[in-house]
Amino acid sequence: MKLINAIGIAFTLLLASQLATASPQQLMDHLHTMRLASTEAITGFYMYSGLDANRRYERRIDVSQDRFEQALEKATQFATLSQVNDELEQISQDWQRIKKLMTENRNDMRNQGFPNVRLVDQMGRYNLDMVESIGQTYEKVQTNSGVKPNPMVDRIRTLALLMEEMTSQYSARSTSNLGQVFVGFHNRTLAEMADDFHAQLTELQNLINDPKTDNLMNSINSKWRFLERSVRNYNENTVPFIVISFNDRIIQDFAELETFFK
Repeated sequence: MKLINAIGIAFTLLLASQLATASPQQLMDHLHTMRLASTEAITGFYMYSGLDANRRYERRIDVSQDRFEQALEKATQFATLSQVNDELEQISQDWQRIKKLMTENRNDMRNQGFPNVRLVDQMGRYNLDMVESIGQTYEKVQTNSGVKPNPMVDRIRTLALLMEEMTSQYSARSTSNLGQVFVGFHNRTLAEMADDFHAQLTELQNLINDPKTDNLMNSINSKWRFLERSVRNYNENTVPFIVISFNDRIIQDFAELETFFK
């Protein structure tokens, strides 16, 4: 009986330990999803506004916003354990401000055929600030919980976010003569972002060096080689539809690649 009780206690402690570790990891998963989804929504608007209110990209905005809100709701469920309730509340308020601007900008496209540049600029700036805040919350979860993702997961997530940001800037520049205004708040040029992405992707490739991930890495590399030419030469033969499509597939590959290190 004592042995059974001891086994039961040990199992309970093990389960509690696993749950305590899982919650911060899940919270960071949701925070990462929020960064990608909010950036994707902004990209969707650039495509929507630059392509005469194309319904395909209006639907894309809706899907991205839904993804953000679902991830935010799930993240909030884990906020208390990692002591980031205030941060999640502020992010929620920031998101409502961005979403309000998105609605106004979409209405302008429907009603007058073009957006208010000042409001679009605000929306983009607010989103970048929110993405930064989400990143800071991601770091605070690690500090407060003592739980950190696998370093390879963090590298992959950094690359995924950088890919989304490059695609967002490319979409704005290549679909509208107001693109320079829309993306003037970015700290780096597309060429600089491409240099950074290429260097980090090469480093990731060298660090992984695992036959199990060869197919995924080959897929990411081949798509990036195609995109890199377009990103660096966005003023020549712009192909926003293709860049968006390849971006989505690379992001999917990164998400699958993460699973090998969790």
